[in-house]
Amino acid sequence: MKGYGVLRLLNLIILWVGLGVLVADGRSNGQILWQAAIFSLLLLLGAIVEKITAYKGDPLLLATVQLIVIIGLVFLTRIKPALAIRQFWWANIGLFAFYFIIYGLKDYRKLGRYQYLWGLAAIAMLFLTLVFGVTSGGATSWLSIGGFSFEPEEFVKIVLLLFLAAYLAEHEEILRVGTVQIGYLSLPDWRTLGPFILMGGFSLGLLAAQKSLGTALVFYSLFVLLLYAVTERPLYLGVSLPVLMATGFMGYVLFGHVRVRVATWLHPWADSSGAGYQISQSLFAIGGGKVLGTGLGNGIGAFQVPASSTDFIFSVIAEEIGFAGAMALLLLFLIVVLRAFLISLRSVDRFGQILAAGIGILIGTETLVILAGVTKLLPLTGIPLPWVSYGGSSMLVHFLFLSILGNISQISAADPLNLKNKERGYAL
Repeated sequence: MKGYGVLRLLNLIILWVGLGVLVADGRSNGQILWQAAIFSLLLLLGAIVEKITAYKGDPLLLATVQLIVIIGLVFLTRIKPALAIRQFWWANIGLFAFYFIIYGLKDYRKLGRYQYLWGLAAIAMLFLTLVFGVTSGGATSWLSIGGFSFEPEEFVKIVLLLFLAAYLAEHEEILRVGTVQIGYLSLPDWRTLGPFILMGGFSLGLLAAQKSLGTALVFYSLFVLLLYAVTERPLYLGVSLPVLMATGFMGYVLFGHVRVRVATWLHPWADSSGAGYQISQSLFAIGGGKVLGTGLGNGIGAFQVPASSTDFIFSVIAEEIGFAGAMALLLLFLIVVLRAFLISLRSVDRFGQILAAGIGILIGTETLVILAGVTKLLPLTGIPLPWVSYGGSSMLVHFLFLSILGNISQISAADPLNLKNKERGYAL
């Protein structure tokens, strides 16, 4: 734990050095510094609470995420100080929520009892968004209540993943082996596979109706990859690819903004001052950073790239701290995903294993999809980069994911009966 305490201190040094550079350059203000002071205090108090309570969860996971958050906060301060103040608020609430869940929930296994309640909650939130939501950027993904706006689909990620983990843990054997023989294939019966397909169909259908196709892609990947990880049957991957291609083609045919995004993706330079402006400016910014970057506050992407505080924040980061800094950020995300998988291997029950693996798959998929978009490997999707892009809903939800991972790792480390994992070399 002592080494991880040093990592926390290094994180704070990075935060204050970054803010110090921006203050010297006239790009920060006293209100941001106050918020940063509160964030630093919460970080230190959290470390003290962990020490006093003998927290046995994965400490590297939290330290890594804190550094990712700090990088996002520094660059938001550089791009739009007004948004950075709000993001500091959400980061502080996220840290508080992390410790509240860790010490309030105590045992994540209680969450597995409400399998179908989670599924119904996911559908209800998506349906309410479709009916009462606010359209922005071509997608109806926002709800506004009393002047407060949030993205329900971010919270759907939590309840949907809880449903999937509980359902797959309960029906794993039948999904793996099957009970109905069709030729050479052994498939699960309809009573087992039906609820899974219906839940996936309803969720993806509602997201498609909202035109929130980026989130639909993330959810679809989560369904397929988690099902494959649990059952280890290539059949599910083989079936999913044609379905993905067919639904992608339908989205292209039905939605005009999808056709525009695909055309822009294929030929961004044909209209680099119009429809292709975003991606062309993003590529200019990333290329302008070269290896070591232009230096914090010295890039032009923060002003030239549209949506630089949300969808394209990675482009600004890559320009100002270069290829080396961008790869370091990607390495931090890779560490988070790998730690989630390691927590999955160490978990003392199947629900915890699937839940931790699902969180790792979700975070990894989100990161790959958004980074592929800003680097022109895929069409733009409009989803936030976890813990980095501006957005209170995303920040809070991903801290909740982090708290669940912390709870799973703490239960696993404290369980004296976890002999099987110790024998396999997965003990903490």
